[in-house]
Amino acid sequence: MTQSAQLFQFPSQDGQKEALDKAFEEVWKNYGNKAKKPLAKAKFLAIVKGGFKTRTLDKDSGNYVDIELEATADEILQGVKRYMVSQIDRKTYTIKDGGKFIPHLSTFLNQGRWMDE
Repeated sequence: MTQSAQLFQFPSQDGQKEALDKAFEEVWKNYGNKAKKPLAKAKFLAIVKGGFKTRTLDKDSGNYVDIELEATADEILQGVKRYMVSQIDRKTYTIKDGGKFIPHLSTFLNQGRWMDE
């Protein structure tokens, strides 16, 4: 490699990729529906890398609504944890209805549900 080529090399983004991969794995580990992992990871990465534009169905009006989602990996992880706690039956300390109403993580991300209170 020539000296001029070395001057114009961009810093390695391996560290950032590893950090985002690790962050996604933490979100995946904490989420209750283990389906469609590649799609969920693609949406997660788009959201945390600067934003993701999508459409979602507004069931009240029957129309699709354009939304733009952006968050940090930690914001998503905290939202996932809040959601999963909300899915615990307080009498039995098990997941409500056996978890059959927990959406795929890709759907959770696509609808920005980590922002729910």
